[in-house]
Amino acid sequence: MKKTAIIITMILVLSSTAAAAKLTMVGVVDLTKIVSDYFQESAAWREIDQLTKTTEQTIEERRGEINRLEQQKMEAIDEGDDTLALQLEEKIRQNQEYLKEYNRIMSERIERKKNNLLTSSDFSREILRAVEYVADQEGFSIVLRKKDPNILYYNFEVDITEKVLNYLRR
Repeated sequence: MKKTAIIITMILVLSSTAAAAKLTMVGVVDLTKIVSDYFQESAAWREIDQLTKTTEQTIEERRGEINRLEQQKMEAIDEGDDTLALQLEEKIRQNQEYLKEYNRIMSERIERKKNNLLTSSDFSREILRAVEYVADQEGFSIVLRKKDPNILYYNFEVDITEKVLNYLRR
């Protein structure tokens, strides 16, 4: 009788442990990677890509201008023209401030467009269906966004991004 009670208790403990493990299966997914990999052919993504390239080009042009001004300043210093050197220093400072502000504004604009794409209803529904399918197939109870600021750590084994992409590409 005692052996039967012990065996039943062990079965209950093992089954409850297995059920608890099932409830705690957590996965993460990188939605930005899914959008960039899967939806990169969409008009919305091409617009973001073009804005990114234009921004990078403008930044490079401004850096070139700053470098040119710095070269002129060095020449003015070498020639002993302190007034011109000070004027060029001010232009350099203004261009650097402009570049910093431009970079901040454009980065925010690009990120906002990416987030809008992530939350658009058609894209979201398709991604959500794929995430749900993979989560069901893999036994995940919860799937979190990889860039969630509340995620302090995750093991790469719980990242289902590639599986979701494979499902979407089918």
